[in-house]
Formats: sequence, C-alpha cells, structure tokens
Amino acid sequence: MPSKRVIALAASAVAIPAAALAAPPQPTQVTIAASAAKVTFGKQVVVSGTTAANTAVTLRGDAFPYNNSFGQIAKTTSNAAGAYSFTVTPDSSTHYRADVKKSKSPVASVLVRWKVTRSVSTRNPKRGSRVLFTGTVSPAHTGGTVKLQRLRSGVYRTIKTATLAAASPTSSSYSVRVRVRRTGFYRVRCESDGAHEAGNSRRVKLTVH
Repeated sequence: MPSKRVIALAASAVAIPAAALAAPPQPTQVTIAASAAKVTFGKQVVVSGTTAANTAVTLRGDAFPYNNSFGQIAKTTSNAAGAYSFTVTPDSSTHYRADVKKSKSPVASVLVRWKVTRSVSTRNPKRGSRVLFTGTVSPAHTGGTVKLQRLRSGVYRTIKTATLAAASPTSSSYSVRVRVRRTGFYRVRCESDGAHEAGNSRRVKLTVH
C-alpha cells in the first residue's frame, strides 16, 4: 500500500502540468484610423480608435522620411466604451501610431499637400498684355519652384516657372508674369517633394478683350 508521501508527490506531479497550461494574459487590442488620408497644409485631422476602457493612450508620429522614430505627440484616456481620439495638424506627411501599455496599433498614414494661394493683377487683360500672378506656398519652401499652368485640351500645361522666395516662417512667395493672347483657365502648381504632396492653387479664368 503506497505511503501518504508517495500519494502527495503523485498529486503534485499532476497539478504542475495543469498550471502550465493556463492561458497567458492577452495583449491589449488597439485600433487606429485617420479622418482623412490626405489634407492640405494647415488643416486638422482626427486620429481615433478603440482599446480597453478607461486606459491611457499615447499618440506617436513618424514624419517623412519615416525613420521609425515615432516620437510622442499627445496623451489621452479612452472613455468607458474604449474609444479615444486626437486632433492633429500635421506639418508634413506623417505615420501615426497609438500605444496602450505594451501594445501598439497598426500605422495610420496622413499625406499633407502644399497649400498654394494665387492672385492676379487682372482677370480681363487686353490681348497680348502681361498678367502678374502672385501668391504663397505653405509650409515654407524657399528655393523651390512653382509652375504656372494653362488648361489646354483638358490638360494643364506648364508655361512658366518661378522660384520661391522667403516670405514668413511658415510660407514662401512667388511672382511671375505671363503674356496672355487668348481667354483661358490658369493655375499655379507646386510639385511633391516627398514630405509634401503636390498642391494646386484655385484656377482662374482670364478673359481677353
């Protein structure tokens, strides 16, 4: 007949595997989404998602050229339903991520296009006269270029380029003249540089008389 000591050891041997099979704690799930995939410089974007209720959430960002740095932008706490949100105004194209405890959300990307303004010296020029186009590009892009384009056969074609000059800490300016011989639609365009998507000014119709 086995001793009580042998029976106790046998019971312990059965208990160990049962404890080893206990499920490890699950990581906290975090979702993320941006209210817009592309915005013009100066516009706001809402980055939101869900996670555990009443939990601290850290928003992190990695701006172009996307070196995986993900610096801290802001903190908040999810509500009783687990929802959180941040309102951001990105200066350049940025990847966003939400961190909760040891968990990380997927990446939400927001592209930022140049903001291009435009004004003209006249909308009703005499045939063959010159029209002055002026405006700004934001954020500052001093030394870069803009293209003055005219709509022809459904396609905007470049007719002149201008170099951007310093205007303010957040913008650069341009000035370009063009001789106008016929009525048409014009716009000013700043091409993408990676950190910013191409941006176009509002088009303007010049009516020759």
